[in-house]
Order: sequence, then structure tokens, then C-alpha cells
Amino acid sequence: MSEEYVERTHTEHVVLDIGQEVGALIVYTRPELCNQEIEVNVRGSDARKTHTNVHERLINGRTVFAAVFQELRAGEYTLWHNGQADSTLTISGGEVCEIDWRGKTDVCMPAFHRHDRYTTRQKPAPPISAGILPPRYQGNRIVSAAPMGAAPLRYSESGQVAWNEMWSSFCDLALAGGPPHRDTLLEPATPEEVQADLDAYERNISEIERGLRLVTGLSTQRSEKLGWVGLVCADEEMALWLLRAIVVENICVRREGRVLFLPVGPLFRLEKEIKNVITAVAKTHHYWTEHSLARL
Repeated sequence: MSEEYVERTHTEHVVLDIGQEVGALIVYTRPELCNQEIEVNVRGSDARKTHTNVHERLINGRTVFAAVFQELRAGEYTLWHNGQADSTLTISGGEVCEIDWRGKTDVCMPAFHRHDRYTTRQKPAPPISAGILPPRYQGNRIVSAAPMGAAPLRYSESGQVAWNEMWSSFCDLALAGGPPHRDTLLEPATPEEVQADLDAYERNISEIERGLRLVTGLSTQRSEKLGWVGLVCADEEMALWLLRAIVVENICVRREGRVLFLPVGPLFRLEKEIKNVITAVAKTHHYWTEHSLARL
């Protein structure tokens, strides 16, 4: 029986068609992502995604697993896996951009109830297990897809936003079929955008950190990668659950161990993007608390 193309080890040379305005991208992954599809598209646009599969490759006698984009025009791109944005990158003309996912604890969580244009060629997304949802969503309860009105900002006597006093209830969890917090995906700023206004970046990251601590009671952690702010969860189980819930609220998120990293940028506005990040975390943390208490 002959092997399928995606099943064999690829030993042939990869021809990269790069030049003055064209670069290439190689994404190195863990073995378990072999044959899975990775996509890129121009950052901040609705342009059609370019996709390729992860293959096992033999390079200089060493086995690696990698997805290769042989030809991408120079510019800023978003990298996607399982229909969810993972990170941003820059493609430069005449150069090969290399992204290493081998050390990541989580590359990206699947979108459980969304479908992209490649659904007909992929296995169906797995259904949500009732066991990962709070008790209110178990059984035949109807989940409302109607969004609630935005909570107005409240301020303390010191003039700071009182993030922990803004909400008495939340709309249904998007993970269970409720309305996502945002209509479009909120992505982190690029390093270039951060470097262009470090003062604004520091103000915004400090405000998001303050808000995250107020609404969760958890500590925060600075990321070595510009454009991200860390939330330290109690354990990896909590971090994994929150990541799964936050990403379907249309907020980019990644995980390293028990630390979740959320987007931030110098152009984030207090009443918009900053509030979006803190609200999504407040909402999902609220449901996580309900879910975890029910298991005690």
C-alpha cells in the first residue's frame, strides 16, 4: 500500500521562492502537530488565509516537524492554528522567518463551535464536553446569544477605574454558545508599535495589570515578548480552562505553564481595548470560579 503524501517523511529539498519583496516562513513544531494545518494572513485584515501542513522532515540527518510557507510578501502577519490566532510576525523580503513552537506548552486552543473555510477538508471540531462547563450549562439549558449592554466605567475616589466594582452579572459564556465579548479579534501590538511609544505602552500594561489583579485576585507577570501581559493562574488546569474560554471571546491569548499572556499595546484605549481585555478575563474567571467550586 503506497503512503499518502502527508504521511511520509519528507527528505527532498524545499525550494523557497524569496526575493526583494518576498520572504518565507518556517514554523517548527512538536511531533503531535504533524499533518495539522497552520495558516497565516496579513495582520489586521480579513484577507484569505494562506495555509500549509506540518510535515516530518529529514534535515542533515535530523528529524524535525515543520510547516513551510515558501513564498510570502513582506509585511506583518498573524499566525493561526485550529482557526485561532496564535502570534504575530514580520516577513522581510529576501529573508526566511523562523518560528519555534517546539517549546510551547500550548500553541493554540481549538475553536470548539466555529468553522472556517477549510472545514470540509478537516475533521469536525470536537464537541464541548459538558464536564468542562459550569453546572448552569449542563443539561438542556438554552444559552442566550444576545449580548448585554456594556458596563460603564466606574471610578474610585482616587480617580482610578474601579474594575472590581463594575459588574454584578455577565452574559453567557461564549465557550457554551453565548455572545463573544468582541466582534473582531483583539491582537497584541507588534514590537515596532511598542517601541514607537514606550511611555504609552507602560501606562497601558500597568493599567491592565491593575485591572486583572482586581477582578481575579491573581498576580501578574511581565512578558519577555513585547505586546503581551501575563496573568499567573493557580495551576495549569485553571490556565488551560481560562485560555479555552478567553480565546472564543475574541481575545488573543497564549499560555506558558500556568501563566496566560494577553494582548496589550500603546494604542489601546481605556474604554475600548483595555476594558475588553479586563472584561473578558473578569467574565471567564467568574465562570471558572463557578465551575471549580461545583467540583468540590
